[in-house]
Amino acid sequence: MTVITTQRFTLRPIREDDAPVFALLCNDVAIARHTARIPHPYTLDDARSFVAAISAAFVAGTEYAFAVTEDDAIVACAGVMPREAGAAELGYWVAVGARGRGVATEAAGAAALFAFERLAAQTLIAGHFTDNPASGRVLARLGFTPTGETCKTFSAGRGGEADTIRVSLARADFIAPEGVGFRP
Repeated sequence: MTVITTQRFTLRPIREDDAPVFALLCNDVAIARHTARIPHPYTLDDARSFVAAISAAFVAGTEYAFAVTEDDAIVACAGVMPREAGAAELGYWVAVGARGRGVATEAAGAAALFAFERLAAQTLIAGHFTDNPASGRVLARLGFTPTGETCKTFSAGRGGEADTIRVSLARADFIAPEGVGFRP
């Protein structure tokens, strides 16, 4: 199990005992509205199901989600999901109390480096809902560029589809963030 360190954060695999914290943090309408898989309200049972599924996916190598911690407290979540033909998809969210401090950029940059270095991804893909330009700015800071595709993506938090701007980043165009390290 890989642990990623950045200048300010530790990204570690999600553990079973994280469920109560995820239940608290993800029961935020803004997180639910700006992600595809998080419903609102978000319950402890939802968190337990997520933790069990993501732990199994991490071991199976089908998805790598990391709890982003600052001084051992979870402040965000970031991860990548391998896709076809050397691609991986990047996703993240940030807890309400940690927004506006560059957490998303630093955590998503570390997850992107993990995808390129540890998963040998050649391309990263991501998306953000059109009404979430802040996420678009995070992705742009990391070097992602629009693919020209806008599609509908189901959002559990909205209970329906929302317009999504798709972006991508080639490994050759990625500038690795400074101070990121990996340990077992």
